[in-house]
Amino acid sequence: MDKRKISVIVLITAAVCWSGVLPISAEDQLPSKAAQSCLKCHEFTKLQNVLAGIVADVSKKANTIQLKIDKDVEVLYFDDKTGVKNAPNAPDIPKESSAKIVYYKKDGRNFAKEIEVKKGLEVPKEQLASVEEVAALLALGPEKGKYVLLDSRPKDLYDEGHIPTAKPFPFFAFDKMKDEVLPKDKEILQIYYCAGYT
Repeated sequence: MDKRKISVIVLITAAVCWSGVLPISAEDQLPSKAAQSCLKCHEFTKLQNVLAGIVADVSKKANTIQLKIDKDVEVLYFDDKTGVKNAPNAPDIPKESSAKIVYYKKDGRNFAKEIEVKKGLEVPKEQLASVEEVAALLALGPEKGKYVLLDSRPKDLYDEGHIPTAKPFPFFAFDKMKDEVLPKDKEILQIYYCAGYT
């Protein structure tokens, strides 16, 4: 191969790398960081370029989102290319929402590539039970009350304390544990509880 062809190949390769189409170094892989509350259910620290925590603030003027990760606050920029899940757009993400942000560095700043807001579960009103209704069932016990009480919090929270007769059934492990925890008799009332709204 002559030197001109090699020079052209080298120039094209350099141009492609410089444009950001191909990663050029391990520096493109940024460390992940997550709030301890997120790590009870998710393994974000095994990923690259992920931040997870609570939205402290969103600035429409500066196009930034502040993500509280335990005692730290990370500031990330967003633009029209930033993908958003479970919210209309980045500027309208509510404060105190739990969020996972895939990010990258550009010109020394952290930019959000994708923001995923944690979506709460919607339970139809007719399927909600009052504290009084659950207390009445608990007084009867699982056999007489014909119920199973399921604690959907992470196992470590269950171990710290739970409602009497409750069985541990972490929400994130539903598919893995359903056959061993859920009653075979479909007439038995299933009562789920968690740590509250997030």
